[in-house]
Amino acid sequence: MKRLLQTLGGLAISAAALGLTLRGKHLDRIWAEMLHADYRWLWPYLAILLLIHLVRTVRWGILLEPVAKVPFSKLNATAAVGFMALVILPFRLGEFARPYLVAERPRIRVSAALSSVVVERVADGLFTAALLVLTLLAVPEGTPGLHAFRLAGVVVFGAFGALLAFLVLAYRNRPRAVRLTHRLIDPVSPRAAERVSGMMDAFIHGLRLVPSRRKVALFFLLTFVYWAVNGWGIQLFARSFGFDLRLLDAYTVLGVLVVGIMIPAGPGMVGTFQAAVAGGLSLFAPGAGERAFAFANVLWLVQLAQQVALGVAFLFSRHIQLARILQAPREVEDELEAEEGDYQREEDARTSRAAP
Repeated sequence: MKRLLQTLGGLAISAAALGLTLRGKHLDRIWAEMLHADYRWLWPYLAILLLIHLVRTVRWGILLEPVAKVPFSKLNATAAVGFMALVILPFRLGEFARPYLVAERPRIRVSAALSSVVVERVADGLFTAALLVLTLLAVPEGTPGLHAFRLAGVVVFGAFGALLAFLVLAYRNRPRAVRLTHRLIDPVSPRAAERVSGMMDAFIHGLRLVPSRRKVALFFLLTFVYWAVNGWGIQLFARSFGFDLRLLDAYTVLGVLVVGIMIPAGPGMVGTFQAAVAGGLSLFAPGAGERAFAFANVLWLVQLAQQVALGVAFLFSRHIQLARILQAPREVEDELEAEEGDYQREEDARTSRAAP
């Protein structure tokens, strides 16, 4: 029932976003723009998407290295299927697929794999929110929608900044972070507070495994490369629809897009994706209307098709257990609860050995 409600909620958000974006636009003109676009730019963009996947996969491997050295073949297959799950499952439930698929107890615990994904998301959230806030400084004052996008960027940066502060607290003082989690949830549901704080305890144990300084520096370098290539790809592919964007403009559109798809939506992030791209383009081509939506729709289709095709290609590899994908959200919760008990027993054993 919970999953059904999440799916229905996501579809409702997608429908609302599409409705607002399509208001006042003519579907026949959008279709004509899609048909008559110059798709020569599609091929270099597909190559860029493949490069983006590889950079993202290698970067994730860096975060997993303190736990275990995962062979690239398994890492690549898990990343491809995990990213596919992320885009096709509603309400971003696919976020749980990667940590669950790569976990391999006792060598790689779910808590450690999940912490790597959370750290990755926080880094990306801070980077793209800062990118949006900074690039919007170049947009002339009085441009319609400018202040709303600035506010969104600041709010998202603040939210991820708060999450980063919590992760630092959790890393330095695990008991305090667990107590804080319990205190926040307890007024709503004491039972849920016990369960969530226990899972948080297991998650923080995984968080304590940090790469070396050199690897951390490499992680941030790859984060910069990852988003730099993303923006460049948007600039190139926008030429298919006659948008001659500066690189700075493309990064602004990218920033709006990333903030927009943070809103939970239906499968494929449909609706929020198109609304964000069309909204970002409106800052630089306010009269584009149907052309902007046509580009947003094709960009969405290309990215979705690439991620699904790559995921399907690895779906039946020896590294993937197909039945585990849809079970991932629930199984991650169960594994975290089990690992919290494991960590507690390990701590008790260390304490007893240290006792005189």
